[in-house]
This record gives sequence, structure tokens and C-alpha cells, in this order.
Amino acid sequence: MAQKKTRTNTRKDWAIYTYIAGDNNLSDYGLLDISEMEKAGGSRNLHIAIQMDTAGEHDGSVRYEIGEPDFSGESHRAVIMRLPEQNTGDPRYLADFAKWASERYPARNRLLVIWNHGAGFMHTPTRDIGYDDSSKGDALTMGELRWALERAGYGNGALGRLAILGFDACLMNMLEVAYEFVGLADLIVGSQQTEPGDGWPYADVILGMQRGAQAPRVAKNIVDKYIAYYKNVGTSGVTQSAVELRTLASVGKAVDSLGAALIRTLPTSADSIREARVKTLGYEEPTYVDLTDLVDQLATSVGNSKVKSSCRAVKAAVSKAVILNGTYGATVKQSKGLSIWFPLLNTDYVQRRGEYVALRYSTEFEYW
Repeated sequence: MAQKKTRTNTRKDWAIYTYIAGDNNLSDYGLLDISEMEKAGGSRNLHIAIQMDTAGEHDGSVRYEIGEPDFSGESHRAVIMRLPEQNTGDPRYLADFAKWASERYPARNRLLVIWNHGAGFMHTPTRDIGYDDSSKGDALTMGELRWALERAGYGNGALGRLAILGFDACLMNMLEVAYEFVGLADLIVGSQQTEPGDGWPYADVILGMQRGAQAPRVAKNIVDKYIAYYKNVGTSGVTQSAVELRTLASVGKAVDSLGAALIRTLPTSADSIREARVKTLGYEEPTYVDLTDLVDQLATSVGNSKVKSSCRAVKAAVSKAVILNGTYGATVKQSKGLSIWFPLLNTDYVQRRGEYVALRYSTEFEYW
């Protein structure tokens, strides 16, 4: 019997596809976020598609769509497909959802959101993203996440690039993480610091995806509305930034040149480098530090002229890559939109080196 063809809807200006890996202690927040999406609703210009795996709310995973408002002005979720229990840490399931969503809900611009806890590139025993408690805590590495998107057809595949890849998760806006997705999306939006359980304010995000809105404007709206939301509720220590992926090769080259310059100065400047690192703004994962603050501290502490000029080049490249940065709270005010891994202790380096060298960034830039 021939496989039933997926029904295709009208091609719209925008679509948001949200992969809610909620089989963990965030499950209730995922359900609240779906309600926020309903509050805004779809429109003639916007598709909304969701896949959610919960911790106990229902068996298996569910695919929803949220349609346009009805006669009373309210939008509602509709169950499109019920699936067996899935392991959100297995990249095959993300690939299947991403492909299905793009084919069933076509759009000129697509925002794919990966929703979960986040830990940057760290995998074991920390779980980087997409982790699933009922599957022994399995999670997606950055390589697996890239594989899933390529498998779905993004990048050089039939679906082309995403307009925005969003991380509604903690600690994801790192240079090394963002670089993993160069060629698959135009922009990335996420947080350098941990995110509160409420995550993104989805009603505001969706309302910002209006007809004719360009991807940079939509990405900036996410940053603005996220910061405004947490200011309003009084939760400080939050960050959100939008990064243009095509600029990251320039950032990587600048950081590589800085790394080479620092290595050459090590016999005389090791203590100065360590002092700069100690003073640099870090996050909940203490080996993640703000890249711009780091080069500011290095330029002050290390007297070498090549290091100073390299620091200026990194700072300029980051400023160009980050199209909008938002912070709220004294503890994160020095955040400038991109973090980088800089372990202070040798034990931290040894523990994570295997995961780090597996990243595309590490294979292309050797001196950091």
C-alpha cells in the first residue's frame, strides 16, 4: 500500500516549529508555553506547529497545530498526530518532526525552536539539550542536533536554510555551539545564562512574526520581548541574544589569532592571563565566559601588543555577529551575546576535552 501523503497547507510568510522535549521536570512549563501560543494564535501569515513529549500528561508524543482565531476571536490547538513514546535525545525523532513540519506547514521564513534544559556543548554527565528522563537521560549532542537538521533537509538539502534556529534553553549562546549550525540557519537566538522555567514569552514572540517581517526583525523581537517579560515579572540575571551565523567564521579566525598570540606569550604572561580569566564574567556553568568581557580583561592584563590588537579584532567581530543583545540584572550586565569555553582548572579541561574536540568549531580553529 502506498504511504499516505502528508497534507500540505498554504505557504505562508512565517512558520514556527517548536520541539518541546518535556519528558523531564519542565513538562508543566511546556504545556503553559503551548497555552501562550494559543493566546496569540496562528494567522493568514503564520503557521504554528508543535511536537511535545511530556512527563505523564499523556502517553507518547503529540503533534499539534494552532490555527487562526475562530468566530469568537480565540485560537485553539488541534491534535494532528499521536505518536508512540519517543526519546527526544535521539536525533532521528527531531529530524522526523522538523521534516514533517516544514512539509506540512511551508513558509518563506521558518523558526525552529529546540525547547528543553540546556548545557551548551557538555554531554556527560551533564546533558546538553533535548534530554529525556524516561530514556535514561539521553540527550542530543551538538553533532547529533546538526545531523538531525541535515537529515530533515535543511542547509544544502531540499528545505534550504532556516531563517532562525532558536534555543529556548539554558547556556546555549556560545560561539562553539552557534558555529555548529553555520549553513543550516541564518540566525540563532538563545541565552548565555540559564533561563527561568517560563522560558520565552511565546505570545509576544508570535505576535512579532507579522506579515513582511524580516528574519533579523523577528530575532530582535524575541530578544526584546524576553528581556521585557522578565523585567516586568522582576526576575533578574537573564540574557538573550540574536547572532548572525554567516559572520562566525570571522569571529573564529579572530579568536584563533588571539589564541596563537596568547600561546606565544605564555612563558611571561601566564599569570596575567589567569588574572584576566578570573575577572571575566562567567555563568551558571563556570567554564563558560563572556567572550567580549574576556578580551577586555586580557587587553588590560596582558602587555603584549599582538595580544592587544587580537583582542580588539575579536571584540569587533563579536559586535558585528551579535545583531541584538539583551540583559537584565547586575550579575549579567557585562554579557555581550556570545560565550566561549575557557576552563580555569586543568581537571575541567581534561574532563571535557573529548566533547570539545568533537565540535566543528574545534576542528576548524586549532588555537583555542
